[in-house]
Amino acid sequence: MKAWSAHPAKRAAAVGVVALGAVSLLGGCGFDTRQQAAAVVNGEVIHESDVRETFDQLKSAKLDFAENIVVTALVAAPLLKASVEKSGSWKPDETYASVISSIPGATPTTKEFVEAVALIQSQRMTPADIAAYRADLKKAEISVNPKYGKVITSNEGPVYFTLGQTTPDWVKPEANSAPAAQ
Repeated sequence: MKAWSAHPAKRAAAVGVVALGAVSLLGGCGFDTRQQAAAVVNGEVIHESDVRETFDQLKSAKLDFAENIVVTALVAAPLLKASVEKSGSWKPDETYASVISSIPGATPTTKEFVEAVALIQSQRMTPADIAAYRADLKKAEISVNPKYGKVITSNEGPVYFTLGQTTPDWVKPEANSAPAAQ
C-alpha cells in the first residue's frame, strides 16, 4: 500500500486506465447490441437473430418472404397493432390462426410478423385506424440497420413506407468526361 500512497500520480494513472477500460467495455456492449439490431422502433430492438429465425420459420412453412419484408412488417407491427387496438376493428382471425398452426414452435417475433401481415391482408382497418397508424408512424423513432437500407416514407399503403437503398448525398453523378464531338 505504501507504494500507492507514495506516488499519487501513479495511482491516478492506474485508476484512469481502469476507468477507461471499463468505459470501453461498457461502450462495446452497446455497440454490439446496436450491431445486432435489424431495426429499433421507439427504443424497442428488433434483433437480427429474431429476423433470421422468423425468416427461417416462414420458409419452413413454405411462406416466401424476403428478410427485408420481414423487417418491414416487424417495424410496422407495433404501430399497426396499436391503431386497431384503439378501435377494436381487428383481432387475430382465422387467417392468423391458420398460418400460425402451420409453423410449429412459432416464436413471438414470428407471431408478430404473421399478425401484422394478416391484419394488412384483412383490409379491415378503418379510415380512423389508418389515420392513427400514419400519425404514429410519422412521430415514431425508427432506425434500420444499413444492411436493409433506410426507411423511405410513402403515400402508398398499406404500411406507408419501404426499406430501401438510397444514393448517399456524398455520391455525385460523374460529369461526362468525354470530349464533345466537333
